[in-house]
Amino acid sequence: MGLKDNLKAVKAEINTEEQFIENFIKGERFIKKYKLYIFALIAILIIWFAISFIGGKIEQYNIEESNKIYTSLLNNPNDQALLEQLKNKNANLYAIFLMKELAKDINNTEIKSQLQSLSSNSDANHLLKNIISLPLGEKSIFLKNYDKILQAYRLLGEGKIEQANILLSQIKDDSALSQIAKNLKHYQGISQ
Repeated sequence: MGLKDNLKAVKAEINTEEQFIENFIKGERFIKKYKLYIFALIAILIIWFAISFIGGKIEQYNIEESNKIYTSLLNNPNDQALLEQLKNKNANLYAIFLMKELAKDINNTEIKSQLQSLSSNSDANHLLKNIISLPLGEKSIFLKNYDKILQAYRLLGEGKIEQANILLSQIKDDSALSQIAKNLKHYQGISQ
């Protein structure tokens, strides 16, 4: 019986070696058949990783450079060369700086005109454009429900309850300001 068991063990070992060699040959055929595609895929991945790495480094450098310019501008707000560099490097930081300067002098028409041109510029962030429109007295899409509540409050103060209710009903229930709108509709401008 020992001989039969040994033969079975040798056959099983030979079968596993055959399967291994067979799979190796199949893999070799697959690689030969698709060698060009495999190398192209590897090359594309290497190029993509290189571009991503270089792009990330460039973006990080630009952010650091913009922050240095912004910090220098905070220390010396009248430096027009730094202001122009910031405008070219990062339109969003430029807008934030202008809004900070506008808060110091609300009647400065030069800053208002620069903010106006920046809000129509496509380089600035969409949300920042809406925030810029507030100090300029324009309607903001970002804060439209807030504007509706302010308008309704003015109308309630003037005694125009129907018009105020129409404005307040336009505020959706999922809005953060819906409870304020409901309270204004309920009390209808009654002051205590």
